[in-house]
Amino acid sequence: MSPLALRSIEAIPRVLLLVVGLLGLVFAIRGRVRGGSGLMVAAFAIMLAATAAGIAWQFVSLDAAAWIRTNHLSVDELNLIFLAVAIPLDVAAVLSWLLVALAVVKGGRPPRQAGVPQYPGGYPMPAPPYGNPHPGYGPPGQQAPRPPG
Repeated sequence: MSPLALRSIEAIPRVLLLVVGLLGLVFAIRGRVRGGSGLMVAAFAIMLAATAAGIAWQFVSLDAAAWIRTNHLSVDELNLIFLAVAIPLDVAAVLSWLLVALAVVKGGRPPRQAGVPQYPGGYPMPAPPYGNPHPGYGPPGQQAPRPPG
């Protein structure tokens, strides 16, 4: 099997990841329109860029043997090139996952409103008068009114 065919088969999971990331970006943008976190949009955008760059690098690196012959690169220089490409791709992946984690944490809390007292859990306290949560039923010991009939 040729190296190009092998790389194409190896790229299939990354292409699927690219499709899932694109769907995630669309849903994150829709969620952002409805008041969701912009961090999730940024996370998916970074994931898409890093995945696309990883797929491109996978095919560019097919010619690594020719780089050594034509450019007279040593193995150490080639390792340095691969390391210089791998580090930014890994940093982008870590950054995208960090943004996803922050978006999830941020999305679990209700927004704070200025001047509204808060329970310890962060939820706003009901405004007085409290009212009766069950209309038609009074306080304990009092009978509910009967409909005319």
